[in-house]
Amino acid sequence: MKSCPICANSLTTIEIGGKLRLTCMACEFIHWDNPKPVTATIVPMDGGIVLVKRKFEPFIDDWCLPGGFIEAKEHPLESAIREVYEETGLTVEISQLLDATSPGRGINVVILFYLAKPAVGTLLAGDDASEVKVFQLNELPENIAFDLHRKVINTWSDGNDFR
Repeated sequence: MKSCPICANSLTTIEIGGKLRLTCMACEFIHWDNPKPVTATIVPMDGGIVLVKRKFEPFIDDWCLPGGFIEAKEHPLESAIREVYEETGLTVEISQLLDATSPGRGINVVILFYLAKPAVGTLLAGDDASEVKVFQLNELPENIAFDLHRKVINTWSDGNDFR
């Protein structure tokens, strides 16, 4: 980012709160570069869990939990329910928050992992999923797109605590 999104003047880097921040000296805009909130949901179904095959990069054709970015002014639970519906065609009820974490490695997101109550219905790939499928826990695909998704699935399926 080179120009202020408010007044179009050049941005300057200054220290605020112990961190370097892009700031507009003309209108006092500060680019905080906060993480984007994301939801991902474990959806139990038919003795397994629902995974979606990614239609777009990153990790096109790899599998992941249904999820995505929280929209402006959207409650995280609403986001989880919406993302599951958009990607799988299933209407779910969230039973609990499993974990809130960040992948690190410069990826600026915070992921809220939810568990849905067991789902019933017809799977229908939609939105940014090219395929949706129920996998038994002992038959998960090798190509799960995100390490954190695999970790959360394994921790949940082993009945371990997330702390």
